[in-house]
Amino acid sequence: MKKILLILVLFSIAKNSFSQSSTYQSWQTVGNNSNRDGYNPYFYDELFFSERTYNAPYSLWGMPIFSNGLFFSTTRYTSVSPLKALIVTYQFYSATPTWTYGENSGVNIIMGMDNYNIYVRDFQQNGSDTIFALNAETGSLVWKSRFTVERGIIWTAVFTDNGDLILPGSGTKRIMRINHLNGDTVWTNNRIIPNTGAESMCINGNTLYAWEGGITTPKKIIAINLNTGIIKYTSNALAGDGDQEIPFTVSKNGVVYCIRDGGPMYALKDNGSGFTELWNRSVQHPVGTYTQIGIGKDSSVYIPFGRKIYRLNHLNGNALDSSIEIASSGTINPRFAIGSHGYVNVSNGADVPSEGKYFKFSSNLQTTYSEIPFAYNYYCGPTLCGETNAPHLLMTGAGTEIKAKYSFIDNIKSAINESAEGFNLSQNYPNPFNPSTKMEFEITILGFVSLKVYDMLGNEVASLVNENKPAGNYEVEFNGSSFPSGIYFYKLTFDNSSITKKMILAK
Repeated sequence: MKKILLILVLFSIAKNSFSQSSTYQSWQTVGNNSNRDGYNPYFYDELFFSERTYNAPYSLWGMPIFSNGLFFSTTRYTSVSPLKALIVTYQFYSATPTWTYGENSGVNIIMGMDNYNIYVRDFQQNGSDTIFALNAETGSLVWKSRFTVERGIIWTAVFTDNGDLILPGSGTKRIMRINHLNGDTVWTNNRIIPNTGAESMCINGNTLYAWEGGITTPKKIIAINLNTGIIKYTSNALAGDGDQEIPFTVSKNGVVYCIRDGGPMYALKDNGSGFTELWNRSVQHPVGTYTQIGIGKDSSVYIPFGRKIYRLNHLNGNALDSSIEIASSGTINPRFAIGSHGYVNVSNGADVPSEGKYFKFSSNLQTTYSEIPFAYNYYCGPTLCGETNAPHLLMTGAGTEIKAKYSFIDNIKSAINESAEGFNLSQNYPNPFNPSTKMEFEITILGFVSLKVYDMLGNEVASLVNENKPAGNYEVEFNGSSFPSGIYFYKLTFDNSSITKKMILAK
């Protein structure tokens, strides 16, 4: 009875996708999290993948992909004259969109995804962009704010611990904290706004970090109290030209890494009452406008350097390694995604559209595991997300496809398998599968064997074996052509004991 109850509990958890957010790895914003470091230590990024293609509305260029729970979403630019962009949202195991929003009008750009909401702005290009929230499951409007935000190209929100958004505001509201429940403001802050169309801000702990300084005023990093919106302290002026740049990341240890346009890269430690400069170093310019700085598993710092990626020692800024050139011409705008194994997934963000590619490197950048062409990828980057046991690496660019590299990690085994003497059940192969898969099992003595398949609700959908069997090894095929895509469980019962495993049908 305990075994049956355990399986039923697992089925119940799977029944409601929202209740199992802890089993999904999400990608909130550019750089994954509000530190914008691109690192997720809980994401099992494997070398060996299956491939899947999601059918997407045609887009002139790729935009960032965001994920929350079972869903992921992105912006698709469908027209230039008139300028038009729509939102498209998927469940991981469906190749076609769950819903789209804004097909007929507007330039709808996603700013981030959290609390099962997709946060969007209608890009008016006049400094008065409206912002609103859509339900990730249905696409219905949750709220529309009465406040507007500054113009920009692809900047994205950062999120506080309770899910509120931080955004550049309009007029005197140069930074706004937005209540994620209703779109109202929690606080606003006035500052000298940077001269940029794609500003990044970062959060670490209870502090928001942002740029301050216009074309003719010094450029500084400011530290803002997240609860009050009051500036706590600022850095010294950082050398560079009059423009304001985007590359900006904060480590979880409170070190700000930033690259000045026409100037050096800085590492500034927040000491609680101000900033201490740990080091600065030269970089090869130009550095792309849409670049993100990555932080690896061992705290190494990844930056663009010319047309290569450099890995820096976080303690002194010295170069440890460098990659091959990831484009043969133009400027790169790399964005990073790094999982638990430390592999460096990076989009080159080439400003020469035909040069667009996605790469997977070893952590020291010396081994290139994959190189995937994807034109017009300079606004987007790789996205690590999906269920913990079926991690997805998502990529996009121009055209009609979103590509996924994904693998199946059998780490639920200890949670639902049970030690059983006299028989064994192997993981099905292939997995995920479409439409057929095979299961092997072994019994060491004569006995009654039952092998059944269940859906996510615990309903039996197939009985593959239900008879006495002599000792031996057996292989059974399951054909899922008549079943929808999704997660299934198969259970082998023998001599009053059972083993249950999970498989994924992905059409």
